[in-house]
Amino acid sequence: MKCYQLVLVVLNVCLVHGFNLEPRIPVIKKGLSGSYFGYSVAEHQEIPDDDKGRPKSWMLIGAPLGQNRQPETNRSGALWQCPLTTYKTDCTQVITDGRSTEGSLYDTNIESDDLIPPGNDEIKDNQWLGVTVRSQGIGGKVMVCAHRHIVKTADSQWGQGQCYILTQDLKYHDLKKPCSGKPTNKAHEQFGYCQAGTSGVLTSEDRVVIGTPGPHTWRGTLYLFTVSEEFLTRDNTVYNAPMQDSSPVNKYSYLGMSVTVGNFFGTGLAYAAGAPRSNGTGQVVLLTRRDFKPDMDVAFILDGEQFASSFGYEITSADVNGDKITDLIVAAPFYFNKAEGGAVYVYTTLQKTYKEREKSKPIKLVGREESRFGFALTNLGDLNKDGYEDIAIGAPYEKKGTVYIYLGSKNGIITVPSQVIHAEDMPEPLQTFGYSLSGGIDMDQNGYSDLLVGAYENDAVALLRSKKIIDITTYIRYLKKDGTVQDKIEPIDPNKVGCPGDPNSNHTCFSFEACCKTESLVKEEDLQNLKLNYYIEAETYSGVKKFSRVWFGAEYFHLHYINRTVNLDTKKLEHCQKEIVYLKENTRDIQSPIKFRLNYSLIQEEPIMPAEGEPLPDIKNYPILNQQESARVFEATFQKDCGNNDICETDLQVKARLNLSASSVKPNFYELLLGERDEVVVDVNVSNIGESAYEAQLFIIHSQSLNYIASKSNDSAICNLHNATIVGCSIGNPFKKDKVVNIQVRFDPKELEDNKSQLEFVIFANSTSKEIKEKEPIKLQATVLKQAELSIKGSAKIQWAFYGGPVVGESAIKHLNEVGPKVSHVYEVFNEGPWRVSSLEVRISWPYEVANDKAHGKWLLYLEELPTVQALGDGECILPSGQVVNPLKLQDSVSYDDIDVFQSITSTPLPLPHNHTNHMRIRRDTEKVVNTRTIIDKEGHRHQVVSMNCKTGTAKCFDITCFIYNLQRKQEAIITVKARLWNSTLVEDYPKVNEVKIGSNAKIVIPSNVIIQQENLKDDYAIAETIVYPDLLDHQDGEPVPIWIIIVAIVAGLLLFILITLVLRKLGFFKRRRPDPTLSGNLEKHRDDNPESEALFKR
Repeated sequence: MKCYQLVLVVLNVCLVHGFNLEPRIPVIKKGLSGSYFGYSVAEHQEIPDDDKGRPKSWMLIGAPLGQNRQPETNRSGALWQCPLTTYKTDCTQVITDGRSTEGSLYDTNIESDDLIPPGNDEIKDNQWLGVTVRSQGIGGKVMVCAHRHIVKTADSQWGQGQCYILTQDLKYHDLKKPCSGKPTNKAHEQFGYCQAGTSGVLTSEDRVVIGTPGPHTWRGTLYLFTVSEEFLTRDNTVYNAPMQDSSPVNKYSYLGMSVTVGNFFGTGLAYAAGAPRSNGTGQVVLLTRRDFKPDMDVAFILDGEQFASSFGYEITSADVNGDKITDLIVAAPFYFNKAEGGAVYVYTTLQKTYKEREKSKPIKLVGREESRFGFALTNLGDLNKDGYEDIAIGAPYEKKGTVYIYLGSKNGIITVPSQVIHAEDMPEPLQTFGYSLSGGIDMDQNGYSDLLVGAYENDAVALLRSKKIIDITTYIRYLKKDGTVQDKIEPIDPNKVGCPGDPNSNHTCFSFEACCKTESLVKEEDLQNLKLNYYIEAETYSGVKKFSRVWFGAEYFHLHYINRTVNLDTKKLEHCQKEIVYLKENTRDIQSPIKFRLNYSLIQEEPIMPAEGEPLPDIKNYPILNQQESARVFEATFQKDCGNNDICETDLQVKARLNLSASSVKPNFYELLLGERDEVVVDVNVSNIGESAYEAQLFIIHSQSLNYIASKSNDSAICNLHNATIVGCSIGNPFKKDKVVNIQVRFDPKELEDNKSQLEFVIFANSTSKEIKEKEPIKLQATVLKQAELSIKGSAKIQWAFYGGPVVGESAIKHLNEVGPKVSHVYEVFNEGPWRVSSLEVRISWPYEVANDKAHGKWLLYLEELPTVQALGDGECILPSGQVVNPLKLQDSVSYDDIDVFQSITSTPLPLPHNHTNHMRIRRDTEKVVNTRTIIDKEGHRHQVVSMNCKTGTAKCFDITCFIYNLQRKQEAIITVKARLWNSTLVEDYPKVNEVKIGSNAKIVIPSNVIIQQENLKDDYAIAETIVYPDLLDHQDGEPVPIWIIIVAIVAGLLLFILITLVLRKLGFFKRRRPDPTLSGNLEKHRDDNPESEALFKR
């Protein structure tokens, strides 16, 4: 017997779960309601002067509509500093305004209780102090801006904006007014509305960048100032982006809406400014500077992707791929596409773009619809200690607000977020959570940077602290027969029971050890005792498979997973667990690998949000495993006897044909005449001229309207319906070399879709073995021929086939029976087959008026009800637009006119005599255009005949369209049209004719979406004709007889009668010659002779 062996292979996988930012115990601070507390935020740390104490961590919060402590101001905004405590309202306002004396000199000696009101040259109400808050980092400076600060003159007010620069301990350092003293004669066309401070950033070179989107009709610019304390030696040049005609953007571009800095090109700091309305899509301008040259140089411009997406609304910088070159992150929060809303672009090749002028291709991240994904961005620093900087992205309008965490990697940003934090994850959900972000500083000094999140609609902020990460290494060890450990396991025969771990087992088995080793990512920190949950699952973890081929442990459990608890102490932070795996009996799949997923997770208590005034929970008590290493996937693969390389290289050959008439021109083309064949059979021949093919299968892909019936084979092949369009056949496991199988697969075409003109069968075979050469599937095509011979016959039924009586006007007629006798035209549609017709139309031309030279003629056949269709497959009739049944709305009533007394008259016209001649004459009435014909029959009698129908134009007609559905072979459908003959029209216009013929006609129409062939189209047209006659009582051929002739005739008749009577009397015609025995005399005589007679008389 050939030997089938099992080999274990280990694969590393990176799984993403919630990572190390802890939302369950945040530090929450709240400001005054309606102050927009949290509109901007910044993490900041103050280093003690002696460098010996612990740094002080501050949450700096901008509240641009808050009440400043400066007197005589209203909602001018404020900057707040908040400590890391459990109190929610212990923030204090940082003093900025109120210390400027006359001449704009800032006096730091003025106490907070003695602040000075604003001068007459400025307006601070609604100046939005706190719209921008930035920190230079640990021990660095702080900036806070009021972009709506107004400079007031005698006759004007200019919204130029200003920014305070504060020292690390939040004391005044400088005040920057980029547009102060610049021309404002042309108002917004110059520097009247600079709005300086809309954005800003402090650089590592002790410089401040201030975004100013308003100058020169909102083209915008940025300004760069030096804020070093070494005033005499520092560079005091004020740098700016090009303006006016040399500006890189057009009017209303808002350049400076966002700014950031970084070593984007590898040549030192460069500058980026967002212009979210530039070019319609938004742009980001990259700039460099040269010492002492005020105008910066434009390096290049990045274009947005979508119109009105506000590309460049927010930007930040981070080294997400660890190459020491700063990467640029650009947000377009108004980007949209189907279910997406907001986009963020990560540029990691700006250096190449700068040097080689090659267009940058960013990595694109997208959010959910209407979430404004990208409204806030921040650099988190290296959140997970892997050597790559990470970023946070705010989506403040996804539900109540959401923040996405994305990790950096060698290949750039990982596009799947490592953590998604919803406002609902917090103990106290905050509206617009994620509107502002700040990260990168270890606020609680546990070795990991934290994230500060603003939610201005709730006037609140939340500091999310990072949990320490325990680095875990997982690996698998394999056990040899002698119990030693090695990287490779000896081949295991699945046909042989037992294994080194369980030699007495009646099942095939194998064993391995799952191991883990832990250590802290912060090297100077020691780990405490850990309790881990250990879980391993075979095959079903991905959701693809519902059942596993193996089980763990004892036979009577048959569990395909194992769950254990592992305890690690500080002395031994490594653990291995031996597992024995058993193979189920009769496992057919010995080709595909058996995959396992191993996962470790920490067992710990849930953190509890403390009450106000209680100590902050120690975040070190809630560590998390490094998710990139805590899970591992490995697999056991079967080794087959398929050659020296242990790879089964098979070569499956497939041949196929249909049991239909084959095309003599094209190979694999056939014709299917529906109705003649009850089945379509696919004959398939499969052979293997290579090595054994495991789990070999044949697949036939077919039309969904073909129904699979069954299959038969010369072997043990089994076919089943895989889904509505695929039949799968198992042809062997293994399907050995040189083996051949023939399969016939039967299909029923009766339910084939009527618009289907082609059938295609795609046939191929495969296996879990390696195919030597990939082969194209076989395609068999059949042209579907749907033939149905249709015919139509017409007949007419009439009641009271005479017309006559007085002429009655239309307005005088109130009931249908007053119109005239009933007329019914019947059309019979028959399908000879062989195929059904799913839908067909019968268009009946109906003569409703007599033709004339006017817009409307006289009524002819007056439709009294909607035509009907009698058919097994149902049907209906409709009238054209503008036509209705019984348009005069006559009432129905019953009279003797409604009684049927005549039999049907078929539509076959009466034959004219062979010796007839036609004599045409024009009627005197100019409205009548229908002429009579004179016909002479065999006896020489003349007949006056009028014919009115649609075909000759002697009647005005409209088309009745009748739909017949699903007319099967050998079935018929009957259409009946019922009307009234308008008696007055014929009485008035044709009182002396011998007969009037009124005909309708109908034709069969096949809709364009129904593919049906007919050989004979001549019987697709029919006529139904009604013949009516004038009433004999009303039929007068000569002139009236004069009255005197009538009187003379009567008198002459009477005289003749009297004369005859007298002559007869004279001749004795009235005298009897034979005596009557009944006379009295005779009776007396007979009485004497007959006594019985006498007795009779005496009664």
